[in-house]
Amino acid sequence: ASLQLSKSSWHARRARVILQNRAGKGKLAGAARDALGKIFTAEKNADYRLRALWALHVTGGIEQGQLLKATTDGDQHIRAWAVQLLCEDGPPTKAVRERFEKMAREDASPVVRLYLASALQRLAKPDRWDIATGLVSHAGDAKDHNLPKMIWYGVEPAVPEDPEKAVALASGSKIPLLTRYIARRLTAARSFEELVGAIGRATDSRKDLLLGMRDGLDGRNESQAPEGWTSVLIELEAAGGETASIARQLEQRFGGDRVVKKMLSTLRNSGASLDDRIQALRGLASRKRAELRPRLLALFHEKSLRSEAIRSMAAFDDADLGKALLEHYSKLSAGDKLEAIHALSARPGYGGQLTAAIKSGTVPRRDVPAYVARLLRRVVGSGFVEVWGPVDALPAEQAAAFKKYKALLSKGALAGANLGHGREVFEKTCSSCHKLYGKGGLIGPDITGANRTNIDYLLGNVLTPSAIIQDAYRMQMVLMRDGRLYSGIPAVESERVLELRVANQEKPVALAKSQIASREIAPVSMMPEGLLANLSDAEVLDLVAYLQKLKQVPLPKK
Repeated sequence: ASLQLSKSSWHARRARVILQNRAGKGKLAGAARDALGKIFTAEKNADYRLRALWALHVTGGIEQGQLLKATTDGDQHIRAWAVQLLCEDGPPTKAVRERFEKMAREDASPVVRLYLASALQRLAKPDRWDIATGLVSHAGDAKDHNLPKMIWYGVEPAVPEDPEKAVALASGSKIPLLTRYIARRLTAARSFEELVGAIGRATDSRKDLLLGMRDGLDGRNESQAPEGWTSVLIELEAAGGETASIARQLEQRFGGDRVVKKMLSTLRNSGASLDDRIQALRGLASRKRAELRPRLLALFHEKSLRSEAIRSMAAFDDADLGKALLEHYSKLSAGDKLEAIHALSARPGYGGQLTAAIKSGTVPRRDVPAYVARLLRRVVGSGFVEVWGPVDALPAEQAAAFKKYKALLSKGALAGANLGHGREVFEKTCSSCHKLYGKGGLIGPDITGANRTNIDYLLGNVLTPSAIIQDAYRMQMVLMRDGRLYSGIPAVESERVLELRVANQEKPVALAKSQIASREIAPVSMMPEGLLANLSDAEVLDLVAYLQKLKQVPLPKK
């Protein structure tokens, strides 16, 4: 017992194991328990007191009443561990739950509140609400890295079983993330009546309830609006502001032909806000409404809507749209060219047109990212390989490429490289999948902190990306029932929706599982071999020099 006062944490731990073993055999001396009790109650060093508390617990030397008293201790870590130990050997009693409720409301320590949030999962579902209500009353915890999500893990299983209490918790919460998560979960459970009622009554939490409802409807279109929604929408639109905009986005998910007419009207109205027109365009494209198809070319010629119009073309299998897109290809900006290539690689018909354009030179081979080439091989088949050549390098070719680039990328050559141009090459070739210095895609790992100064590390990852693939970055090929093919990395998956991170889009694409025809996990990385093959030696040199730089560099002046 005296070793709990040792400066060596190892000796203290080993002593507790011995004490636990002796207690299990009924051979623990009473003097040992007395000594542990004295350390816990009289010692000023909180670390030593915690050791004694742990030792008393594993030897059966502390009772519920003593642990309840410890929840009022002056040290936050003693209080926190008292919470955990009160839940250790079975469901907490009514007296313990009542004490937890008071602590959740009144304890000033976020450490204690984190332990209370962790304890939620050990309670029966009906017993979680009152403690959670106290925990969500602390606005200062909204930006805590752990607390909001730990509270969510505790209440999530209870949300669909008791929508009324879930709505009350969300409406009164001072933690926006939790409000949004609860609304999303209620939407997934189709508990619209309670949620719409809460939105109508809410003030401070209204925006987060709306955002959660929107999150829950991603990838879904409801045939009719929930009861009470129309009156709530009228009120929100009258109030204006951001909540009105979110409500209009939700309205696009409801109501069939009535809503479609409203979206078409918004799209035609050049005086409507750009955000509202974009949301209307996305809503019509997600429904694949035939009324949108003849308008896409006109929208394509509106500069502010061009990228969205190109992206929306992928929703339709229309040779005339593909032809028009390729006719205007040479006049597009670099960003819109990439959008066009993504749209034209989404379907077999478009893929055939893009392959022919690559063959004729209308679309330069260097404009087609390597990951799109792999997608086109799947969409078009052998016809694409005949034009493009092998997509994946053979081991001998990889070895030859490694030798070539190792010689090219000497220290002297890298020292004279154009870093600004290297950044341009990165943004065109790599940033749709990888983030660097806070900008870029989320399909691949963020490479800001990677070992970029090591040339062997860089070449190994670029030339042989499939050598080691982390589970989080395994590519999936998802074929929809309408023939559209998606390639990306799963972000979130529920019973109804798969959210897929795809190249060149900031937010994951929500795909209704009921519309998925097939889905397979690719055995290779989404980042294909041959990524450098479409770049000149000068571009490779500038790109690698830029990647090795540990600070951001400015883009070249136009």
